[in-house]
Amino acid sequence: MNISYFRKSSFDLKKTLENVKKEAKSKGLKVVGEVELPNGNGEAITLYDPTWLGNLVASDPNLVGLLPSLIVVFQKDDEVKIGVGSADVLGSISHNPAIAQIASQVGKTFKELINKSAGVEPLKPTNIKLYSTMTCPYCKMEKSWLDSKGIKHEVVYVDLNQKEAEKMVEKTGQMGVPVTEIQYDDSEEFIVGFDKGKLSDILGI
Repeated sequence: MNISYFRKSSFDLKKTLENVKKEAKSKGLKVVGEVELPNGNGEAITLYDPTWLGNLVASDPNLVGLLPSLIVVFQKDDEVKIGVGSADVLGSISHNPAIAQIASQVGKTFKELINKSAGVEPLKPTNIKLYSTMTCPYCKMEKSWLDSKGIKHEVVYVDLNQKEAEKMVEKTGQMGVPVTEIQYDDSEEFIVGFDKGKLSDILGI
């Protein structure tokens, strides 16, 4: 599971920060705090959607600390990067469908905000790897679903391949399957379980 989402900006630091505030306003997000990083190397901006926060408190107030809110824009060498904590952490901690829905909304909104602020296109998957076992029913369901959508993917049976099993556990900390690895040109992310909604968002289905 990724714990953050960062992109390289096409703009300079000042313009990227301006874009964040503009995009936040367009999405109805409230800027509730701004902190400059040392040496003028960037800024952290705290954003909230009152509806997300209210729904989370109503569903499980113990999880409010996991709601992503801090956008960080910083410059290192000649690169400006922008990122936020991943909503996947919130979504994975509870089996409550309401929490999963909040996490999905937050993740989608912040990724859109970051991509537009950075002037970049959404990440496009370059390869999909489904970690499975020969007997896992949910793995078979996901494979059938991917096949039905015409999505090319690689299936790795971790009960037959010890090295791949170790790789999956090392990357994700997960012992169970299915685990889906979405590979991009410069990064990767993991989906634990057959999460049709998240897969559809990522794959544009």
